[in-house]
Amino acid sequence: MVKLGIFARPPVPGTVKTRLIKGIGAKKATAVYRYCLQHAIAVALESKLPLQLYLTDYSDDVLFDGLASCLQTDGDLGERMLHALQEQLQTADAAIIIGSDCLDLSSQHLHEAATALQNHDIVLLPAVDGGYALIGCRRIAGELFQQLSWSTDQVLQQTMANAKALGYRLCLLESVRDIDTLHDLEHYPELLELIARN
Repeated sequence: MVKLGIFARPPVPGTVKTRLIKGIGAKKATAVYRYCLQHAIAVALESKLPLQLYLTDYSDDVLFDGLASCLQTDGDLGERMLHALQEQLQTADAAIIIGSDCLDLSSQHLHEAATALQNHDIVLLPAVDGGYALIGCRRIAGELFQQLSWSTDQVLQQTMANAKALGYRLCLLESVRDIDTLHDLEHYPELLELIARN
C-alpha cells in the first residue's frame, strides 16, 4: 500500500503565497492559494490513495471537511517531511508527499510515483524552479534532507546528491511548474482570471 500526504497551510490571508502579496495583495494571493489547494485535494482524491493532510495550523475551513488531518511537526521543511514520511511508512509499504501549489500535478503523476516506488527507494517530481513538487519513498533517512538550501534552485540537485550518497535508487518524473511568483501566474489563464475577479 502507498499512502499520500498533502503539506498545506489553512488559506488565511497574509500567511499564504507571501511572495505574491507584494505584487497582487493578500486577498488575491489567498484566492490563488485556495484554488491551488483545491486542485491538490481533488487530484489526491482522484488517485484513490489513502490521504492524510499535514497542516501548519488547525482549521475548520470547508476545504478540509471529511479529510483526515493532523498538524505538521516543528522544524524546517525537511524535518517536517521526514517526520510525516516516517509516520506513513509505519503502516504502508511506501509514502508520497505533495505540496499545494502545483496546478500541473495530476493523479497520473501520483500513480506514476507509486509505480516507481515498486523498484526505487525515492521518487521525485522535479519543479522547473529547481525544487520538487512531490517526494515519495520506500525508506527514508534524515540525511536525505540535511544541508539543503530550502527555497532555492539547488534543492533538487542537493536532494539527489544526498540520495546518491545514501545509496538510494532514485527515479525522476517529468518536470512541472510550481506557482510561487508573478511570472508563474502568467502560465495559467484561469489564475489570471481569478485574480481579476478578486
